[in-house]
Amino acid sequence: MKIRIKSLCRISAFFVVVSLAISTGCARKTQALFTKAELITCSRLAVLGLTPEQEQIFMASYTKNFPGQVITFVERSRLQEIISEQDLLQGRLDDRTRAKVKQVLGVEALIMCTYYDGTIGAGRKKLRVRIVNSETGTIVGSVITQAHDNFEYHCDTAIKALKADLMSERHYKYLDR
Repeated sequence: MKIRIKSLCRISAFFVVVSLAISTGCARKTQALFTKAELITCSRLAVLGLTPEQEQIFMASYTKNFPGQVITFVERSRLQEIISEQDLLQGRLDDRTRAKVKQVLGVEALIMCTYYDGTIGAGRKKLRVRIVNSETGTIVGSVITQAHDNFEYHCDTAIKALKADLMSERHYKYLDR
């Protein structure tokens, strides 16, 4: 009887801690997640919106999470030349810009990231990732992570969520081709 009471107390304590963590905002969240099956065919990528160090961490995480896929990341300085020319930094990703990025650099998808480091507000850090087909301009993947953890955690969580969604049953028909 004492063993059961101790077990019940431990279980109850666990649930109290978990519910406190959730109610105080300590829980980790992944939201706004979706992928299109064509993402798996993109092998030449470019990362935008991160510092060089963050970009390195993101690329390493992406490569590790897709070990069977041959992935090439385009050098940011080459991409920056075209972005500056076409005024992409002002949010103008038009047909001409996408065509030039695809034609000159062979970039199949742009990974557009925004990282909020938690210095403003409740201290939560957030990574927003949108993957855009450079030829059509369609969004082929999107995810937002929120937590108090470091940038590496956000990269791994975002990429694992995108991969899990991509590998879900609804994409099998496309992947089997």
